[in-house]
Amino acid sequence: MNCQLAAYIGDKHLTSLLLNSLKMQEPLYGGHATGMGVLNGDKIDIIKAAGPVAHVKKTTKIGKLKGTCAIAHCRYSGLAKDIDGYNLDVMAHPYISDDGKIALMHNGTITNHKELWKALEKDHTFRSYGEKVDDITDSEVAVHMLSDAYNSGMSMVEAFQHIAPKLTGMFLLAAINVHEPDTVYICNWYQPCYVALGKDEAMFVSSRRGLRDVTLDRVFQPPKNSVIKLTRGGVEVHVMDPSREIPRMTMNEFKAKRMIRNTLREKGRMDVRNLFQVHNPEGWADVYGVTANEWKAQRAAGIYIMNPYFELLESMVADGVIEESIDPRPEGGFEDVPRYSYVLA
Repeated sequence: MNCQLAAYIGDKHLTSLLLNSLKMQEPLYGGHATGMGVLNGDKIDIIKAAGPVAHVKKTTKIGKLKGTCAIAHCRYSGLAKDIDGYNLDVMAHPYISDDGKIALMHNGTITNHKELWKALEKDHTFRSYGEKVDDITDSEVAVHMLSDAYNSGMSMVEAFQHIAPKLTGMFLLAAINVHEPDTVYICNWYQPCYVALGKDEAMFVSSRRGLRDVTLDRVFQPPKNSVIKLTRGGVEVHVMDPSREIPRMTMNEFKAKRMIRNTLREKGRMDVRNLFQVHNPEGWADVYGVTANEWKAQRAAGIYIMNPYFELLESMVADGVIEESIDPRPEGGFEDVPRYSYVLA
């Protein structure tokens, strides 16, 4: 799964800002479902549905949500893309805790979600269950685990630090809590993440494109393996899991650009996803100076290098080497799922 996420704290028109941010990020993989959760006093208002951003904006009242703190999500799912029954409205993010106090969204794949689901289902309601596929969205286990830890007396940072070692696979979790207005928590092992800070406002996005129409004073990528507390104009960074070692991954940009040019010269126009996959694992392993088996092992451990790839393509477009377009395609029960495509200039 490679979803696109955004969150905002501040006094700008929140829903327009976040939906626009999702719309700019969405074609990096394609959006099968869209949702938003907004803090509203002692409750969290959530609107979500299957469909790309434009479809959900048109067919729901998501643009009418109001507040000063929200999380927003555009879901890409290989299961939703290929299997009927995995793109239900209830499978869209964010997810709400049983007591309605915490909402959470996720980017990645929690590979042990079925065993966690089995352990949690006797005490919790799983709203993402799809009867046709007899499954839930892997992400929903995290909101119940987080809520349990928080309700046991832990802080939100401690709760994330408590549950993170229990999750396997790829994950970035972002959450809001009614007890902490104007605060977004981000728990990130190794997924794409940017934070932007301004005067009395802050924003988080998965990919840098989500900040194109936003003017904030400072933009940075927080460290991997971290729990981030984002508030109005401020940020705290804590270690997520001290037992995890962050690998050093350095792209050989010359090799990567040559590989992409040669592929587009041979195959013609390709979408952003296929252009990556055609070189996975051997090509990308070579670009990062590791063996194919090492690359596969890092992927299994949740290491997935997407933002450097996306930004490499952006730089090649800016340099006039390749051209970018957005090409809609039928996926997940919708005819107009957007995805970036590239061709040699």
